Amino acid sequence: MKERLIIIIIAIVAGLFITSAGFLIYQSTKKGNDNLVPKKTTATNSTSAPQPNLFVKVIEPPDESLTTKRTLSIKGATNPENIVIVSTNLEDVTGKPTTDGNFSLTVDISAGANVIITRSIAPNGDSVEDRKTVTYSTEEF
Repeated sequence: MKERLIIIIIAIVAGLFITSAGFLIYQSTKKGNDNLVPKKTTATNSTSAPQPNLFVKVIEPPDESLTTKRTLSIKGATNPENIVIVSTNLEDVTGKPTTDGNFSLTVDISAGANVIITRSIAPNGDSVEDRKTVTYSTEEF
């Protein structure tokens, strides 16, 4: 019985060590590739054919950014007739773009990683969205 307990403990420690080493290797290779290849924001369309009046372009904040502020200003452009909905981990905020199609909405975010989904909904009900990840942290790096 004592030998089995020792073997189990050794197996758990070895498994944690191997998993940690694999994770560290993965993270070190991931950071190198992120600097070389810029990430693109993709928009998902609810219909199969793209429509010229159905688009959303989020200018601010950039994807995978880090902030020390709990309140973010989401700025972008879409068709002036559409309705814009910005969803965070904490809340959903709706707004209407200006006559030139620009919008700016203020949202609150929670600590840690926040997925910010910006949806543009056309009058006929079709929608398109943009996803960005913003991390809130007060830690000094």
